[in-house]
Amino acid sequence: MTRVSKMIHFPKTRLAELAERHGGMTRSHALEEATKGVQGMLDVGLDMIRQAMAAIEATIYSAKQGRLDHAAMQGLLRQADQIVTMAATFAYATLEEASKSLCDVADGLVARGMTDAAPIIVHVQAMRLMIPGSANLAEGEVALILAELARVRDHYRFVRLSSGAPADLEPSEIVT
Repeated sequence: MTRVSKMIHFPKTRLAELAERHGGMTRSHALEEATKGVQGMLDVGLDMIRQAMAAIEATIYSAKQGRLDHAAMQGLLRQADQIVTMAATFAYATLEEASKSLCDVADGLVARGMTDAAPIIVHVQAMRLMIPGSANLAEGEVALILAELARVRDHYRFVRLSSGAPADLEPSEIVT
């Protein structure tokens, strides 16, 4: 059996020609420019975080007898997700982690049909401390707050939903 060589032809496109051209900017320069662009949007991002927090606080503090209905929980999840996105974009790691924890708790409450507002309120109060421009917390204080939020999740036996977060429990261990 003989092997036959085949010639593969790649057509020249405008994109291929542009990619082959020399010039442009270096990777480090492109990253610097991108960082400047993101930092230029910082004010808009902080406004979005503050608006989302105000919406969440309005929802939780209007809870009747410490209970939130399904629609309120869904609204909370949307607002908390927006905070996670903005906090990650602008490198507010502690706010991002607290917001992810809020998402985990709210999603767990919705999944189990629970309406208890207390774990949500605890998370929102912690997030309020971590919003840029509020309290200046020491590293130890932040670690303690995040550990206490983890204890809240553990109490309800909620699984971490965020990617990269350590799973608290396997799905088979969840108490329903």
